[in-house]
Amino acid sequence: MESTDYLLPKYLQIKNMIIEKIESNQFEENSKLPSEREISEKYGVSRMTARKALKMVVESGYASSHVGKGTYVRKPKLMKNLTEIEGFSFMVRRQRDGTISSRVLEARIIEADSLLSEKLKIPIGAEVYRIMRIRIVDGVPIAIQESNLPVQLFPNLLAHDFGTTSLYRTIFEEYGVKIVSSTQILDLEYADKQKAELLGIKEHDALFLFNSVSYDENNNAIEYCIHHMRGDKCSFYNELRTRSSASGSLPFRKG
Repeated sequence: MESTDYLLPKYLQIKNMIIEKIESNQFEENSKLPSEREISEKYGVSRMTARKALKMVVESGYASSHVGKGTYVRKPKLMKNLTEIEGFSFMVRRQRDGTISSRVLEARIIEADSLLSEKLKIPIGAEVYRIMRIRIVDGVPIAIQESNLPVQLFPNLLAHDFGTTSLYRTIFEEYGVKIVSSTQILDLEYADKQKAELLGIKEHDALFLFNSVSYDENNNAIEYCIHHMRGDKCSFYNELRTRSSASGSLPFRKG
């Protein structure tokens, strides 16, 4: 608890304590939070104060309330800005404290098929690194990420352990390659049996599907990525602006 929290109303103090315990995994994901009665007795407050504290925890996105069953921990979704290029680890660390890890499912060299040839602008049959990982936050699988990179650009890339090492940081620090632009297609799909098992979800649960090609400063295609992200753990946003014409009017058509 912050040193000045004692100055806050009791319901805010309790709300902050509960959120701190959720963030530190003292209250684990999907676990049941103490009831209004339990909070009232533990902290010496009224049931109304306890109810208000729990309500604010829910409104903050850290729990969900189920009538007749209680209040359960649900950490806020990860928010990805669709207008910014950032690695998974950086995206998570920007939003919360917690442990980030990866489990490597595949790391090998393959030959480019027609799809990889088109995406990476390389000949069919050219060597490509395929690195497939499960991305995990606080012990919870969040995404399956498949990265495909031309071998000719990154000699000996697989000498690195991408279960513990950042791919983007490696290609920048080791090879001097910086990603400056990316094209992305966002779609929706439903988990098949294999993806459901890998992500710890139910078959047919919703997944966000990203297909992206990233480019360096010389407009070389350096990565084709297929990213399956859990629909219950991730959200996306971007910032939209109107464009003014030379006369300053908005570009809306009549009708």
